[in-house]
Amino acid sequence: MKNDSAASEVLTAGIESVPADVLTNTKKKFALPEGNSKWFFGTSGKTTFIGAAIFLLAICFLDSFTPVKVIPAYVKHILVSCLIYAILALGLNFVSGYIGQTSLGHAAFFGIGAYGTAVLMKYSGMNFWLTIPVAACIAALAALPLAASALRVKGSFLVVITYGFGEVLRYVAINTDSLGGSSGIPGIKVPTIFGIKMSKIGPTGKEGYLILCFLIVALLAFFMNRIEKSRTGYAFAAIREDEIAAVAMGIHTKYYKILAFVISAFICSIAGSIQVAYSSFVSPELLTSTQSILILTMVIVGGRRSIKGAILGAGLMTILPEILHSLKDAIGLSFDPWYILYGLILVIVMRVRPQGFWGNSSDA
Repeated sequence: MKNDSAASEVLTAGIESVPADVLTNTKKKFALPEGNSKWFFGTSGKTTFIGAAIFLLAICFLDSFTPVKVIPAYVKHILVSCLIYAILALGLNFVSGYIGQTSLGHAAFFGIGAYGTAVLMKYSGMNFWLTIPVAACIAALAALPLAASALRVKGSFLVVITYGFGEVLRYVAINTDSLGGSSGIPGIKVPTIFGIKMSKIGPTGKEGYLILCFLIVALLAFFMNRIEKSRTGYAFAAIREDEIAAVAMGIHTKYYKILAFVISAFICSIAGSIQVAYSSFVSPELLTSTQSILILTMVIVGGRRSIKGAILGAGLMTILPEILHSLKDAIGLSFDPWYILYGLILVIVMRVRPQGFWGNSSDA
């Protein structure tokens, strides 16, 4: 009876109660490749951050020191979009990367963050910076029933549930008058920082958002890197590889699955809050299944459970359509080449590089 009681305690306490020798073996089995600690051109994360920060500041303020505009406002707009989608891809990576579940409903959390911030700012006058954690907590709570579903189903069944979850919230937004209906909520006030409007920072007014998004992406990258090397990260890896074996090792799989969904929703909501502040507008378009598919595609193309893969995948899938749209207008094509290339990219990635362009070879 004593042995049965001890076994029960291990199975319910989580990985913190796993014996040291078992935890060591788990770390060896699921440890990340050595190359994962390197970022671009073999540099460390710190060097990459410093280089990226210098490059970003040059893009933001170079026009302030030149007689003519060198970097168009449109380019900066695309970069802001890249970073917002990078936040979304990093958030989804907790579910689709770390625990290996596929979700087609994460646009819902993006929309919850956007609508949460818009409603709180417009109807209660709450400060933008305070709306971010409030909206993120609402998204995290909304993720709980979805996470509960993930405890019972997986694979295509979970895809259908997450897709339905996103569609339900979209129709709620469309049919709720206080949320603006299909027209959305326009006229969201521009946030301020130290008394300065974000739109007044830099030559084009987009520089403040660029810096803010960059800092959030860098913070998330640091946070996720620490998670990967922690007990929680190894628990995620064990669940992804073999859930039954993870339970046998004493990992509380239900707790970690719910944790992954909640963290993922929290992060995606932050992206929604920034999006509504940047555009001063929110509509049900943010909640469409197309958005969810795009975010998932960014994670798959970049590389599941790869931090730099999620960031670069978001950049690739945001910049490429804009280049091809410009190409279409320049040469007068009667169709949009992006829709053809989009499918071609997915086919090539799945056939040649199933782990993603910047994923780990062990994920193939």
